[in-house]
Amino acid sequence: MIDEKKFLLNISKCLNVNVKKISLKSKKDSIDEWDSLGHLAILTTLDKVTKGKAAKIKNIANFKSLSQLFNLLKKAKLAK
Repeated sequence: MIDEKKFLLNISKCLNVNVKKISLKSKKDSIDEWDSLGHLAILTTLDKVTKGKAAKIKNIANFKSLSQLFNLLKKAKLAK
């Protein structure tokens, strides 16, 4: 299970941005480094962290904000 701090740390590594520059309120349009490759990196990393369980969440690839993604993980009981 992933917590908010670990979630944001993983996202910052995927997007190659300082973790202090992002939060759950961050949206795709507000981070320049969040492009299609960054989106794929986020999904791949979360799938690794959750041991393949994140990929099974319906419509997980359609998230537009970090809060939306984190809520999907919480709903699937993969985050707390």
